[in-house]
Amino acid sequence: MELSKTQINRLVKACILGVIVVVGIETFFRFFLPTLDLNSESTDYLIEIYQGAQGGLSFDTFYFFKMSSIMFFDSNYVGAFLIIFLGLNMFVNYDSKFWRLASFTIIYFLIFLTLSRAAIVVSAGMGLYFVWNKWSSYSKWLTVLLSIGISILVLFFIQDQVQFQDGSFLTKLQILEGLNGFFDQEIAIALMGLGYEVGGYLYSYMSGGYAHIHFAILLGELGLLGLLVYLSFWYVIRLISGPRVLFLFIPFLIIGFSLADPWEIAYFWACGIIHKI
Repeated sequence: MELSKTQINRLVKACILGVIVVVGIETFFRFFLPTLDLNSESTDYLIEIYQGAQGGLSFDTFYFFKMSSIMFFDSNYVGAFLIIFLGLNMFVNYDSKFWRLASFTIIYFLIFLTLSRAAIVVSAGMGLYFVWNKWSSYSKWLTVLLSIGISILVLFFIQDQVQFQDGSFLTKLQILEGLNGFFDQEIAIALMGLGYEVGGYLYSYMSGGYAHIHFAILLGELGLLGLLVYLSFWYVIRLISGPRVLFLFIPFLIIGFSLADPWEIAYFWACGIIHKI
């Protein structure tokens, strides 16, 4: 028996509430019991996490509060997971604006506590897009010009004082540089990839390192032909489910330049749900 639109809305709201509760528990343990790392079998690694977390949260120690998630290997995956329900929350029907605003506020807060910079930027962009659509053309152009001007001024004044040493960001640049190795592969590997087990290591920043970018992972696993099929599949989903799917696909694509699984099944399920609500 097919569920009605009202029943689907109720189910989605129940799922959103459940996710808020579960991720709230995950966040509590990650900050207050960081050594409860269910992903690690190394005692030395747990000791390192404990000693790092003892220093409190700072720019030098925040990675210790990212790698101790009880749900995923890295809290970046938690952020990517929450983006799904942020997108669903935009389209599900609520009886009052209060509950929509309350759920938005809690989800945004939990995303911020994942310490995933990609998820934070993407979620902020999703919120700004909705606000942007309500502005007049004059306000939009004024905002764009002011943003460009302020950015240029900031870069001008800090470029000599700040030394960019973001290891995570530099790693992503190295992975993108590693994509040049595509032209050195045998034709079969370039077109078909190496499969799920080892393909994710083919185009990386170091030998034996996992490529954390969607395109690098897919190109290594499926090859060029598989990558085109993957993107075509998303295009078909867009045709079937409508333009609202872009509110999931574009954030998924952007997060994929940081750390996210291109096979995260929840994103595909969410596209079907958006189509129904």
